[in-house]
Amino acid sequence: MASSVNVPEIPQDQGFISFYGNLPEKHATTLRFFDRGDYFTLHGQDALLASRDYFKTHSVVKMLGYGAKKLESVVLNKSHFENFAREVLLVKHYCIEIYTGSKSDWSLQYQASPGNLTQVEDLIFGSTDITSQVGILAFKIGPENQVGCSYIDTYARKFLVAQFADNDAFSNLESLIVQLSPKEVLIPPGDAYVPAKVVLNRHGLLVNESKKAEFSSAETVRLLNRLLRFKKGQQESAATLPEVDLEHSMAALAALVKHLDLMADETNFGQYSLLSFDFTQYMRLDSAASAALHLTSYGSESSIMLTAKSGAPRTIAALLNKCRTSGGQRLLAQWIKQPLTDKNRIERRLDIVETFVNNVQLRQTITEDHLRRMPDYQRLAKKLQKAKANLQDLFKLYLGLVRLPVLVDCLLEHDGEHSAVILAVLIQPLRNANEKLVKLKELVETTIDLKQADQGEFIIKADFDDQLGELKKELDESGWKAEGILSRVASDLKLDTSKSVKLESNAQIGYYFRVTLKDEKNLRNNRNYHTIDTNKGGVRFRNSALEEVNEVYLRVRREYEQQQSSVVKEILSVAAGYVEPLQSLNDALSQLDVLTSFAVCSISAPIPYVRPTILEKGSGNIELIQVRHPCMELQDGVNFIPNDAVFEKDGHRFYIITGPNMGGKSTYLRSVGVAVLMAQVGCFVAASSATISIVDAILARVGAGDCHLKGVSTFMAEMIETANIIRTATKDSLVIIDELGRGTSTFDGFGLAWAIAEHIAVNIQPCALFATHFHELTALADEVPSVDNLHVTALTGDNTFTLLYRIQPGSCDQSFGLHVAEMVHFPQEVLQTAQMKAKELEAIKPNYNGNGCDEPTSKRRRSDAGESDTMMRNYLERAKTILEKKNDVNCEEMQELRKEIMQTTDPFIRNVLNM
Repeated sequence: MASSVNVPEIPQDQGFISFYGNLPEKHATTLRFFDRGDYFTLHGQDALLASRDYFKTHSVVKMLGYGAKKLESVVLNKSHFENFAREVLLVKHYCIEIYTGSKSDWSLQYQASPGNLTQVEDLIFGSTDITSQVGILAFKIGPENQVGCSYIDTYARKFLVAQFADNDAFSNLESLIVQLSPKEVLIPPGDAYVPAKVVLNRHGLLVNESKKAEFSSAETVRLLNRLLRFKKGQQESAATLPEVDLEHSMAALAALVKHLDLMADETNFGQYSLLSFDFTQYMRLDSAASAALHLTSYGSESSIMLTAKSGAPRTIAALLNKCRTSGGQRLLAQWIKQPLTDKNRIERRLDIVETFVNNVQLRQTITEDHLRRMPDYQRLAKKLQKAKANLQDLFKLYLGLVRLPVLVDCLLEHDGEHSAVILAVLIQPLRNANEKLVKLKELVETTIDLKQADQGEFIIKADFDDQLGELKKELDESGWKAEGILSRVASDLKLDTSKSVKLESNAQIGYYFRVTLKDEKNLRNNRNYHTIDTNKGGVRFRNSALEEVNEVYLRVRREYEQQQSSVVKEILSVAAGYVEPLQSLNDALSQLDVLTSFAVCSISAPIPYVRPTILEKGSGNIELIQVRHPCMELQDGVNFIPNDAVFEKDGHRFYIITGPNMGGKSTYLRSVGVAVLMAQVGCFVAASSATISIVDAILARVGAGDCHLKGVSTFMAEMIETANIIRTATKDSLVIIDELGRGTSTFDGFGLAWAIAEHIAVNIQPCALFATHFHELTALADEVPSVDNLHVTALTGDNTFTLLYRIQPGSCDQSFGLHVAEMVHFPQEVLQTAQMKAKELEAIKPNYNGNGCDEPTSKRRRSDAGESDTMMRNYLERAKTILEKKNDVNCEEMQELRKEIMQTTDPFIRNVLNM
C-alpha cells in the first residue's frame, strides 16, 4: 500500500473546519468523504481510520488549520478513494457519505451502504466490474414466529420474498441469510427481534431499524405497480400476483422500498422483477458451517479471490473461481451458498462439467476465446436503463454480440454423451438471446463508426446524418492539410516521416507532431516550432501552419460532437429497450462461465477430481474413498494424506474420532463436508471415488476461537452452535462437531459431550463426525449400534514424534500430550512433574484410563462402576433436559444440579470429578 499521495496540499481553511464541526453527529461506522475535484479528503476519526487500516502509516495524516482549531486530514487520490470506498463498503460493511462543494459551502451529494450502492456505483467502481453480490434484507416477525422476508438486489434489480414459520433460534432465517448473503438488514424495533439479532450479529451484518409504521403492506401493491417489469401477456397489476398474499413479506418489502427511496428515481419504474424464494430447495447452511468449511471468507476478510501467501486458495470460492466474466464470479458466489437438493438439477450441472472435463479443445475455446472477451452485460444493461451509457458502452456490447453466434456454433459442434443437456441448459438460452439482440447489433453497425471505435474514438458515422456528413468533410479536409504540412516539416527537420516524426491527434488538443527524444536536438533552438510537452514517449510540438489547421479542426470537431449528441441520445434510448434480453444473455453466459470454471478447477488439481455418484435424499449412504481437502492439497510443501469416509443408512452413521492435536481430525471433518457441498453445487470432488446421498443440511461446530468482540466466550459460542444443530438437524443432514465441551470443567464438558452425542446418534440419526479429546466417549459405540470409533495416531520414539494423518478404525489407545510437550522443548523439570502427576492419577483411578481408553478398558470401567454408572447417566439425562429447556449452562436449575453432583459421596463419580 502506498504511504504517500501525490496530490495538492489541503487548503488551510478555517471556514471548512467550522463547517465540519457543525455537521450532525454520525455513527463510527459511517465515513464522510469530501470531493475536492481531483482528489478526496477524510477528516477527524475518519482520517485516522484510513491512515491505520488503508495506508498503514500515520505519516499521511496532516493537520488542517492552526491554533486551537485543528483537524486531522488525509488526502486520497481518485484511485485510492475508489479502492478504500470499496473496502469499507464490501469488507468492513460500513456506510459512506460523499460531500461536494468548496470552502464552507458543502452539501451531501451521495450516500451508500453495504446493501445499496446505487448512488455510488459509477463513482467507486469506475471501470472495475462488481464481482460480489450486493443486496439488503428486511424481515417482519408475525404471530407464532411467522417470518416474512424481502430481499432487494438493486444491482440486478430484483425482489425476492419468502414467508415461513421458524423456531426460537431462528434457524430458518439463518439458512436464508447464508443462502442470500445480504450485506445489511432492515428490521422494525421491538423485543421480539432481540433473539433474531443474535443471528444477525453472528454474520456481522449491518443492522438498521426503521419505524414500525414503515412495515405495512397497505401500500405494497401501489409500489409494485410502478416498480415491476411485467412480462408480455401478463396482467399489469401486482394485485394478481400470488406473492402479494404473503402479508409479512409484503410489509418488509414496503419498508425496504421506502428505506432505499426507490420511488424517487424514475429510472427504477418498470425495471424490477418479483420472485418467491424457496430456501428449502437448497442445502441449509448455518454460519458455523459456512465458517468451518471456509466457503467465501477466511478470518475477517471476504474477497472471493482471497489466497494464502503460498498462492494456494484459502476458501472454496477462491478455489473454484476460474471464471472469466464478472457475472460468472457473482453467480459462483451465489451457488456456493446455495447447494442444490434436487437430484435432477445436480445431475444436469455434473453432465455439463463432465463434458468440459473430457473435451479439452471445447473447454479451452470457450474460456479463452469467448468468455474472456465478454463484457459485463448486467452492468451495461443497467447503465442503459439509467441513461448513463455512452457510445463506448454500446461498442462494448457490440463486440460481445458479434462473438455470440460463434460461441453458439462452438457449443453446437459438441455431439457427445450429454449434448441434449448442453442444448437445453446452455445453447437454447444463448440462441434465444442472440435472436432478440440481432437488431441491437445492426443498430450499432449502422450508427457507430466502427473503424474509429477500434482506434479508441467513438463517434457517429458521418453518412448517418446530412449535417454530420458536411462536418465530416471539413474534418477530412483538415486532416489532408495536416498531412501536407507533415511532409514539409519532415523535410525541414531532415527526419523520416515513417520513423522519426509523426502526425498524431487526440480529442483534447487535436493535431500535433511527435519526434522521439533522441531527435529532439533537431527541434532545439528552431523558432519555427514550439513544444507542447516532453515525456518518455517523445516531444510533441506544432508550427504556425499546423496551429491554423488545428484551430479549424477543433472548432469543426466541437460542432460535430454537438450535432451528434442528439443522435447519440436517440440511439441510446433505442438500445435501452433491449435491457431484458441483455439480462437474459448475462444469466446464460454466467452459468456457462461457472460450469466451465468447475471443469477447469477439476482438471487442474494435483490429482484430478472425480464425478460423484448422486443418490436421492433419504438413501442414507455416503462413501468417499481417498477424500482430500481441495485447498490444503494445493499448499506449498504439503503431501496430503487422503482418507476414507463411509456412512451407511442401516450401519454406522455416527463416528467418534479421537487422537492427538495436529493429527488431522479437523482437516478430515472439513474434507468430508467440503466434498458433500461441492457435489451438491454441481462440481467434481477431490476423491478417488464418491457416492453421496443428498443431504438437506450441513451443520457444524468446529473451532474453539473466542468471540470477544461479540461478548461471547468459547464455551457459549459452542453451546449456541450445538443447540442450533440439535434443533435443526434431520436424519438427512450431515453434522460435523469438533472438540465439544472443552470450554468448561472436565465433568461438565464430558457430560455434555456424551449427552449431545447420544441424542444426535439415537434421536436424530444423521450422518455425523464427532471429534473429541474425551476418550471415554468412545464407550458410546458399545451402546448405540449406529456409532463407531475412528482415530488418528502417531509414531513415537526417542525424542521423535511423527503424525501419520491416517484415519484408522477403533479408538485411540494412548495420549500424546507429553510427546507434544517434549517436541516443543518444554523444560525438563516440567516434563518430569507432568509424568509424575500422570502416574499418580493412574494409581488413584486404576480402572480409568484418563487419556486413552481402548475398548477392553472402557468395558472394564462400566462393569466395575455398577450402580455408579447408572447414577452418572441419570445426572447427564437431567442436565440434557435442563439444557434443552433453558439453553443456558449457568441457569439456576443447572447450578443446583452441579451442586448436588459435587456433594455426592460415590467414589467412582468423585474420581470422575477429579479428572
